[in-house]
Amino acid sequence: MMHPYRPGRVPVVLVHGTVSSPARWADIVNELQNDPKLRERIQLWLFTYNTNNPILLSAADLRQGLQRIHKELDPDGLDPALNEVVVIGHSQGGLLTRLMVTDSGTRFWDSYSSIPFDEAKMSPETRALAQRTMFFEHQPYVTRVVFIATPHGGSFRVSSFLLGIVRKLVTLPLAIVSGLDEIATQNPGIRREAVPTAMEGMRPGHRFVRTLSASPIAPGVTMHSIIPVENEGPPQGQDDGVVKYESAHLEGVASEKIVHSTHSTQSTPATILEVRRILYEHLGIACGLECEVPERVDAARTKP
Repeated sequence: MMHPYRPGRVPVVLVHGTVSSPARWADIVNELQNDPKLRERIQLWLFTYNTNNPILLSAADLRQGLQRIHKELDPDGLDPALNEVVVIGHSQGGLLTRLMVTDSGTRFWDSYSSIPFDEAKMSPETRALAQRTMFFEHQPYVTRVVFIATPHGGSFRVSSFLLGIVRKLVTLPLAIVSGLDEIATQNPGIRREAVPTAMEGMRPGHRFVRTLSASPIAPGVTMHSIIPVENEGPPQGQDDGVVKYESAHLEGVASEKIVHSTHSTQSTPATILEVRRILYEHLGIACGLECEVPERVDAARTKP
């Protein structure tokens, strides 16, 4: 939380991407906090995590944090604003965001094991860890999400060479590594595999990417995409230097905004204005010149 809890204000949760931090949101935070129509109606929350960890583990941590703070702030359910949470995720953070509104069923476990979860042998501690990281249900208080430069289909920048370097440099949580080793040892039908880092999980065609894409997003959730591409013209076939348009494109969104930017687009004026427009829509605020790109605003103001 950037400020003490303020009842009646809608939480807007910002989730940063790979090899990043909440500092990347500085420009968006400044603009939103200085907006007279928003400053008294929203409260900004920041989520930080180890971006090398498996994506499912980081998403489980985000879910746990949201559940905990929701329960602590409003145990009696008296603040309706806490049931209108907006989560905005950039890059890998968008994948974590997607898991907050996803009903995965047994898909992630089934992609790893041919043995049903209830029949697999493991210690109570390992079972609890697997339950927490492989099974997701949508969080009903998250009603709107925004995906910014999110690699729903993976990132083409994740090369075998890069993955080799990452494996040498990254140390994954011992509980995850030992837990999967235990499961494979006690269940001959489950093959032993290395725990994927987040970067491996974002490789196009990886099991995680395929499984997440096959997991349905809960009905009633409003989704938006902000997709940067580097060049003018149709976005098809373009990319932002890290994610191709086709990977960031998601069917069923309420809006898709194309901005001309590199992957780190949080400081791009068009991106900031689109985030503002989405929040105006969420709060039922009329959107005028403050939601237009700067050149159009200047032109409108100079008209006779």
